[in-house]
This record gives sequence, C-alpha cells and structure tokens, in this order.
Amino acid sequence: MRGQLVLGSLREAASGQTGKAKPPRAAFNWEVENGVKELAPTRVVAQRELAVVLLGAGKAESPGQLTEIAVSGGALLPSTVVLRAGSTLRIRNDDEIGHELFAPGLDGLSAEATSPGSARSIHLTKPGSWPLLDRLASHARAHLHVLSDLAAVAKLEPNGSFSFSDVPAGKYTLKVFRGASELTSKEIEVTDKPLTLDPVTFTQDKSGS
Repeated sequence: MRGQLVLGSLREAASGQTGKAKPPRAAFNWEVENGVKELAPTRVVAQRELAVVLLGAGKAESPGQLTEIAVSGGALLPSTVVLRAGSTLRIRNDDEIGHELFAPGLDGLSAEATSPGSARSIHLTKPGSWPLLDRLASHARAHLHVLSDLAAVAKLEPNGSFSFSDVPAGKYTLKVFRGASELTSKEIEVTDKPLTLDPVTFTQDKSGS
C-alpha cells in the first residue's frame, strides 16, 4: 500500500516563507558555522518531522519491535516517534557531546547522562503521548506516541511519498502525526490487491511543538 503527502505548507513553515511572522527558532548544530566542520545540508522536513501509521486489529509489526532514534547535530532524528505498546525505544547519541534526555511524566525515562557513542533503551508498556526533551540542549526535542493498536509504520520518502509492506487484509485507520499533533485521520480498507491512496494534502501548518 502506498500514498503521497502534499507538503507545501510544511516546507514553507520550515523555511520561514509563510506570510505569518514567527519568532526565530534556535539553530541546530548542523546549521551553525563553527570554523571546524562544514555546514550540513538542511535535513528533510518530511522524514524528520512526520510519521505515517496504520492503526487496527491487524498486527503487521512484531510485538517486541525495537525502534531506534538518534541524537545527531543537536537534534533528535526523527522528531516524531510512533511505536506500539510493548516495544523498546533505543536512543543513540551520535553527537560529540553528552545529552540528558527525559520525558516528563513517563516512568523509566528520566534525565540520564548519555555519553557520545553510547545508547540507552526503555521498554514501553503504557500507551500515551509524551514530549522528549534534553536537559542540556533545549532545541533537541521530539515527541513520542505509544499506541496499543499500532499495526504498521510507513516508510517515508523525502518527497512525501510513503508505503507500507506486508500489511494483512482488513480495515485500518491511517494517521499522520507531526510532533504532538495528529494532522489527519482516514479510514481505509486493505485487500489482497495493491492499494494506492489519494494524496493527503495539508492546507496549514499544524506544528506539534
């Protein structure tokens, strides 16, 4: 099953080209000239900020799935994380400095020093939604959604196209998350035949800060 996200408003929001004035955000490490490393290209908004998932009775993912995110360049990648209750989240520090990530209100993910090159893991059994923050770097943030009925997470391409593989036939709910926000929800039915969805268009910036 495959589909397409129309990301015009998100691109504008990321580049500051919307008509509405917004306060400047803090630059990420890869955007700052420090005289040592070259500036890295802008990281793709779609893959970094969006998550496309299926909810339903069918279980396309294994119960003990391991999901890994990285702290890189002073940011959490991806910044929208959706996984199923019973899965394990592994946070890897790819930076050259330490980080102290925590999720307010989530047992087991308190601020804890993670040195460069190391990782920490947490087994998530309780459904809910929490911000992921760093006590040492205020701009390193993400949002975690733990869902009891998550069936599959799409592979998302830079141009907004997404695809699911090995999804059992049945009725599902397609959801798109960005940070703490749910951008869209749509009922779909998967059969034995290939399914291509109509483009999903976002007409305004619903940033989940």
